[in-house]
Amino acid sequence: MAQTTSTPAVQAGRYPPSRIIQQASGKDLDFCAEQVRRSGRCLELGRIEAAEACLRQGLALVPGHPECTAYLAVCLAAGKRKYVTAENLVRDILDHNPYDPTAWYALGRINLLGGRREQAFTAFAEAKRVSRNDAQVGRVVDEMDPRQEPVLGFLARDNFLNVALGRIRGVFRSG
Repeated sequence: MAQTTSTPAVQAGRYPPSRIIQQASGKDLDFCAEQVRRSGRCLELGRIEAAEACLRQGLALVPGHPECTAYLAVCLAAGKRKYVTAENLVRDILDHNPYDPTAWYALGRINLLGGRREQAFTAFAEAKRVSRNDAQVGRVVDEMDPRQEPVLGFLARDNFLNVALGRIRGVFRSG
């Protein structure tokens, strides 16, 4: 087994570790991005354990990678029902970067899985807002929103007229 050698001053902790060594390389970040894509496909197919394994591989290479962490949080919520842990992971990402649409999207999915619809829709709306009208993010968020279009498009979705008319529309469609 090879033994690493370093100077006694480094071993004693007198010098901080190099920042260059701690930064992820482009190849590492590409690997993490590929793991996120793979995990997304696995999640779509309902293979949560496989998605989690992909993400853990990426996080082993680049600890704290925001996209891997956000998708891992979704896996924890979907597969193991660890909603609080999952939400805390995403909140940590948002504490460092409140403009991360992936983290807002993950928070929305976690809240939706946990049965907190209003918080989920708020997080989805924030994901759309911070994505700066990115068409792909908007499409994905719209697919996650099971609600129908408001009856009166010129009024807000939560306007009492839209809520009342939407309930009436639901009665006629189901009956």
